[in-house]
Amino acid sequence: MGQKSSIDRLPLELRQKLIEMLQNPAVTQMEVVDTINAEAGESVVSRSGVNRYKMRMDKFAAKTREAREVAATYIEKVGADSRNRMGKLANEQLRIMVFDLLLELEDLKNEGEGIAPEIVTDILFKTSRAMKELEQAEKLNSQRTEEIKSEVLKETAAKVETVAKKRGVSKEAMSEIMAEVFGITE
Repeated sequence: MGQKSSIDRLPLELRQKLIEMLQNPAVTQMEVVDTINAEAGESVVSRSGVNRYKMRMDKFAAKTREAREVAATYIEKVGADSRNRMGKLANEQLRIMVFDLLLELEDLKNEGEGIAPEIVTDILFKTSRAMKELEQAEKLNSQRTEEIKSEVLKETAAKVETVAKKRGVSKEAMSEIMAEVFGITE
C-alpha cells in the first residue's frame, strides 16, 4: 500500500505535540505547521499534510462517538453492568472498522488499484477470524453476565426466605413470593 504520511513519520514526541495542538480549537493549522517545523529544525510537515491528518483525526473521533452511541443504545435496550460496557464498545468499534476496511478495499478494486489478491485474501481471512473471536468473546461475556445474575438472584431469594421465616410468613405465601418475585417454583 502507500507510503506513510509525513506526520506518521514524525518522531513520537513531535507527533504527540502535533495531535495536542490540533485538538486545541484556539490553535490554527498554520500555527501547528510552523511550530512542528521549528521544533524539527526543518520543513517536515506541510499545511495540506496537517489538514489531511486533522480530517483523519476528526473522522476517527466521529466513528468513536458513533460506536459509543451504538453501545449505549445496545446496553440501554439489553441491559448490562458497567463491566461489559467497554467490551461492547470495543466490539462495536471493531465491527465499524472492519466494515470501513471492506468498503475501502472495494473502492480500491473499483479504482483499478493493483492490490495483490493474496493481500486481499489475507486481510479477509484475518478479519473474519477476528470477527469470529469477537463473537465468541461476546457470547462468553453474555454467559458470564447471566451466571452472575442467576447467582445474585439465588442469594437474594435465600435472604428473603430467611427473613420471611423469621417473620412467620406461611409456606404458601413464601412460595407465592418466590414465584412472583424471583421466578422460582418448587
